[in-house]
This record gives sequence, structure tokens and C-alpha cells, in this order.
Amino acid sequence: MTSITGIGRSLQPNLRTHQVALTGAVLAATGYAAVAAFTDRDVADALAVGLAVLISWMIGRELDPDRTTVAVIAMPLAFVASVYVVPSLLAAFAVLIAVRLVAGTVGAAITPVDLAVLAFIGFVTGSTSVLWIVGLAIGMWLFTSPEVGKLKPYGLVALIAGTVIGAMVADAQDIAITQEAYVLAAVGGVVMMLAMSPKTIVSNTDARSGIVEARRVGLARKAAGSFVMWAAIMGGVAGFWMVSPVLAALTATVVVKWFSAGA
Repeated sequence: MTSITGIGRSLQPNLRTHQVALTGAVLAATGYAAVAAFTDRDVADALAVGLAVLISWMIGRELDPDRTTVAVIAMPLAFVASVYVVPSLLAAFAVLIAVRLVAGTVGAAITPVDLAVLAFIGFVTGSTSVLWIVGLAIGMWLFTSPEVGKLKPYGLVALIAGTVIGAMVADAQDIAITQEAYVLAAVGGVVMMLAMSPKTIVSNTDARSGIVEARRVGLARKAAGSFVMWAAIMGGVAGFWMVSPVLAALTATVVVKWFSAGA
């Protein structure tokens, strides 16, 4: 996989942990469809909810590469949040990529395939103020990370070009920071502080380039919390719930930290 992409990670149905993730996503979609059948919700959102729950599992794996329990706990939390307000899949996907890159769990250089992904992520993050900080985090990773490789300048160009195009085609947004936004940002900040840095990490990177750095996983947790806080401030209530899979994974990280000395 790492010979094809330095960003993507595969789902392997033969692994039990991945079977749990896929099963959880299917159950979430089915559960939402059942809820929608008895309410005025749109049944078509069931697929989005299932994918959002799967993304929360993926983010959980980035925030704690050693303990799959974090990812498993994140799934029902993401489902409950999605029943309340269906999140944005594009926003959740953009945050997943940013958290993954900051954490350094792949450990491989970006490839030509990844340039298209970076351009797309740039487009998504540039199209809404709620995600500007996500694009900035990825740009900082491209500029500073040791594993970026020789395609660094091309990656930066792809990200910037996508961001500019996204900003140009997006509708102008009025940013009005409300009291509710500050409260929700504070919630995200508290969860982030409780998650903080892991004490130890023993998992290898996907590229087998070494052990995933605990310092970088800690930075990924702080980045995830910052994304939630920024989304709340710039997007208010809607922005906060837009990235609920991230909050679910962060909350699951906190829960596991209570019971695990190394988490």
C-alpha cells in the first residue's frame, strides 16, 4: 500500500479489528435507517451516517495506534452524534487525512497519486471557513515533515491550487461568532486537554520505517481538538456538529486514558 500512497491506509476484511469497523458502519447505517423510518428524517442519510461512523473509527486508530479500543468506543459515540445531526463526510474525511499525516502512522513519502488527494483536500478546506485550519495543518506537514519526500514542492502546489479554487467557487460566508460558539469551542478544548499526549507508543508505521512517535500522536490529538474548536468558532453549532466524528474519537481517547496507563 505504501508504494502506492503515503496518505491512504487500507481496510483489510481478514483482520478482526477491521471486521469490527465494517460491521459497526453497517449497523450504524441500518440503525439510522430504522430511526428514519419512524421519524421525518431522510433515509438516504443512512449511508452518510454509516460512513461517518467508519471515519470516526479511522480517526480513533490515528489518535491511539496501540489501542483499538479507542476506535471501537468512538463508533457508537459518532452514531449518537450523527442521529442528532448528520455530520459532513467531506469535513470528516479532510480531518482524518490531516490527523493521519500529523500522527505519522503511514511513515511513507507521498506519491503522484497523493497529489490528486492533496488537491482535493485543498479544495474542500478552502471552500469553507470551518476547515481553513485543517488545510493549514496539512500545509505545515508538507513543509516540515521528514517523510514527505521529493514531491514536497508539488504537494504544496497541489494543496494551494486546490485551496484557491475552492475559495473561488465557494459562496461568500458571513462569519458571526456567537456565545454558543465559544461554549462549544470550550467543550472541544476540554476534551482535547483531557486526551493530551500518550505516554508510550509501540506500533510500527505502515511503511515499517520505525515506531510511530508518541510526540507526533500527541500533536495529532492536539490538532484534532483544535479542528473541533475552530469549527465551533467559525461555524457555530452547525460547524461543531459538522465534525462530530472527530469529537467522538477524541472523547473515546479520553475514556481509554482513564483505564490505561500508557494511553
